[in-house]
Amino acid sequence: MKPGKSIRIHSAGGNHFSEDRLLDTVELRLAEIVAETHPSCVAVLRDRLMSSFNEFGICLNISSGQICMAIEEALANAFYHGNLELDSNLKEDGSSRFAELAKQRCQQAPWKDRQIRITELATPYGVWLTITDQGCGFDAASAMKRSQDPNQLLASGRGLVMMRAFTDELLFNTEGNEVTLVFYSSHNTDVAELLQERARTRSLETPTRSLI
Repeated sequence: MKPGKSIRIHSAGGNHFSEDRLLDTVELRLAEIVAETHPSCVAVLRDRLMSSFNEFGICLNISSGQICMAIEEALANAFYHGNLELDSNLKEDGSSRFAELAKQRCQQAPWKDRQIRITELATPYGVWLTITDQGCGFDAASAMKRSQDPNQLLASGRGLVMMRAFTDELLFNTEGNEVTLVFYSSHNTDVAELLQERARTRSLETPTRSLI
């Protein structure tokens, strides 16, 4: 698809997402994706984002199944916990309340009017995915600390564990409504080292700014 062109893809549930490709060459793609707040979009978006790894010939140290889980968890968090504002505790009682409430809110304001925005930068060196929801956010730093404590780890915290384990970088904004997943190609580890050094240098220059 030529740069500047838009495409519109419908999911099995009749919902859709739109994609604008700002740059699209054999060496780099910069795309912006906007999706409706409906769970049926999760699998379609996941498959679209996964396709970039094969398209750009990216070799990774983890399996495609692990990448898939990390991306799907990030999308699900944005849809369910971000835009639909569903409490993770609803999953713990074994009832269908979580799914029922999700279905209801997909038809009710303000939840149904919210969108998920994804920025994708794909190159032979790796893939950068930034997923933003329009929810209230959460305390990402505290949640990450809890996810590292096996004594506090419940079903609701396993998504963060997988996202952290199956990405090379996992960054949240201060509001907790945006996450960036980074996957470096194993054939270009020098690029990862370069970006890490640049991030370290910039953090020294601006010590008050925090990504998490």
